[in-house]
Amino acid sequence: MSHDHGPAPASTANLLLPPPALQDAGRYRFTVGHMFLGAASLTMFLAVVIPNSLPIPTAAAMGLAFLLALPGLHIGGGFRNLLMMYACTVIVTIVYLIVGGMHDAPLVALVQVAAIYILSPLMWTIIAEALLRRLGADRLIDWFVLLSLLCAASVALFFYLYFRHGAAAVAFFFQGANINQNEGFSGATMHVYGSLIFLCGGFFSSPELIRNRLLRLVLLAALLVCALTSGRSALILAVPMGWLMGMMLASRTTERPHRSSFTLFIRYGLPVLVATVAALFLLQAYTQISLGAVLNVVTDKLASGGGSARVQMGHSLLAGILDNGGLGSGHGVGVDYVSDPIHPWRYELVWLATLYRVGILGTVVYALPFLLYILGVLRLAYGRRLPPQHKFMFCGLVCALLATNTNPYIEAFAFQWMYVIPLVALFIDYPECFRKAPE
Repeated sequence: MSHDHGPAPASTANLLLPPPALQDAGRYRFTVGHMFLGAASLTMFLAVVIPNSLPIPTAAAMGLAFLLALPGLHIGGGFRNLLMMYACTVIVTIVYLIVGGMHDAPLVALVQVAAIYILSPLMWTIIAEALLRRLGADRLIDWFVLLSLLCAASVALFFYLYFRHGAAAVAFFFQGANINQNEGFSGATMHVYGSLIFLCGGFFSSPELIRNRLLRLVLLAALLVCALTSGRSALILAVPMGWLMGMMLASRTTERPHRSSFTLFIRYGLPVLVATVAALFLLQAYTQISLGAVLNVVTDKLASGGGSARVQMGHSLLAGILDNGGLGSGHGVGVDYVSDPIHPWRYELVWLATLYRVGILGTVVYALPFLLYILGVLRLAYGRRLPPQHKFMFCGLVCALLATNTNPYIEAFAFQWMYVIPLVALFIDYPECFRKAPE
C-alpha cells in the first residue's frame, strides 16, 4: 500500500534562503551599490586629480553617481537638517537670480549660477551621503590617500612633460600652461593645486591616518614638494596651517595621543620633520628652488593683501556693497573692476563677492552650514570626542575655505566635493552636535 505524504520537505539550506523575489532584489541592490561605487570612484578621480581638465566627462560621471545614489538614499535627522539649510540657500539663490535679472545680468551668468549654487551642491551632497554610508569615513580617507598620490604624480608628470616637450604637451592639464622658475622661486598653472589645498591641510593635520609608515613619509614629502613648487600661497600655507591645527586638536581627539610630549612628537612632529627634510633634499638636489625665495614671495604677497589686482578688486567690491546698502545687487552682476573678461561676474575674492551679490542676510544663510559645522567640530573637540577622520576633514575644509578668498574654488562644480563631504560626514555621524545642549 502506498502512502502519499505530500511534497518532500525542503532542505535546511533551502529554508535559510530568502524567497526568489527577495533574492532578485538583493542582487539588484548589490549591483546598484557596486555600480555607484564605480561611478563615484571615477567622479572622485576626475574631480580631485584632474579637475577642470575633462569637464563634460566629469559632469557625466557625477550625474551617473548621483542617479545611482538615489535608490539607497537615507535621510536621517542630521542629514535632514543639512538638507533644510540647503533648501534655504536655494531660496536665497532664486531670489537673487531674479534680482540679478532685473539688473540686466546676462542669461549665461544666471544659468551658470543656478547650476553651481543649486544643482551641483545637491548632487555632491547625495553622492557624499551614499559614499559615507557605504564606505564609512575610514575607507573614504583611504581613498584620499590614493587620490593624493595620484595628484602628486600628475604634478610630477606636468613638470616633466613641460620641460621635455613644452606647453603644448600639458595642455590637457591646463590651457595656456606655464611654469615660472626665477631666482629660486617656482610657480606653475595647474587646477589640481585646488584639490591639494584640502589634501595638504588634511594629511598634515592627521598623518596618523596614513597607516603605512613608509607611505606616510613618502606622501607627506610629495605633498610638500607639490606645495613648494606650485607658487600658490594658499597651498603653501595649507601645510603649516594643517599641521598647527592638527597639533592643537591632537589632545582633543578620541585617540588622545597627549599623554606625553614625546608621544605627541612621534605621532605628529617626527613624520612631518622627516618629510620636510626629504622634500628639501629633493628640491636642493634636483632643482634650483630655494625655500627662502619661496617664503619671501609668499610673505610679500600676504603683506600686499594678495597683490595689487586683488586689492583693486576688493576696493571695487566694497564700494559696490556700500552702494547697495548691504542688500545685494543680485547674482550675475559685476562691479567696475573686471577680473575675468569672459565671465565678468566672477571674482577671486568669493567672500566679498558673495556679500556684494546677496547682501548680509543672504551671506549669513550661505555661511550657516559651515558655521554650524565648525561649532559642531569644536563641540566634539571640547568633549574630547573628535575622531581623527573628522579632524582630517575639518582641517582640510578650513584651509579650503580660506583659499576661497584667493580663488573661487567653491564656485567650480569640480571642487565642491571638498566643501560638501566634511559637512555631510559630520551631520550624519554626529547629529547631536547640532541640537541645543540640555540646560
